[in-house]
Amino acid sequence: MGSARVIGSSRIYSGGINLRRDRFLLGDRVIDKEIVEHQDSVGIVAVSGSDVILVTQYRRAAGKVLLEIPAGKIEKGETPRQAAVREMAEEIGYSGRLTPQTRWYLAPGYSTELMHVFVATSLRKLARGPLDEDENIKIKKMKLNVAFKKCLSGEIQDSKTVAALLAYSQSD
Repeated sequence: MGSARVIGSSRIYSGGINLRRDRFLLGDRVIDKEIVEHQDSVGIVAVSGSDVILVTQYRRAAGKVLLEIPAGKIEKGETPRQAAVREMAEEIGYSGRLTPQTRWYLAPGYSTELMHVFVATSLRKLARGPLDEDENIKIKKMKLNVAFKKCLSGEIQDSKTVAALLAYSQSD
């Protein structure tokens, strides 16, 4: 596997996300690639006994409502753990004991976003925080074994949710 060396980078767009064009050497080839610069994020597998707490929300890019684990961006100045605590409170109205599960790039072919995945246990109900402007979240509790089956059948179509739930199913 050849090494890569960046030989140029230019900003194409700046906003909620940034878009840049990188030119790099890969072996003896010059490659141009657009890269989405996205804040890192967190995802939470919130487990209560044999249940998992998921959310449904409309996703414009998919054009439909998806079933997902609670998740969100890490805000400036936050650690991944602090972001997970905040996202749990905002999206599902719970706090709990957070254990890091894994971390992964969500779309490394074109995005810099690294997601930190936590498992939340010993859940405690609290007042649900304010949702972001583009969120229309509904809380959905289901049996873990049902969620695992929905991952494998394609009923859960959100890749971070499928990966996080299946990783959790193999833990311990």
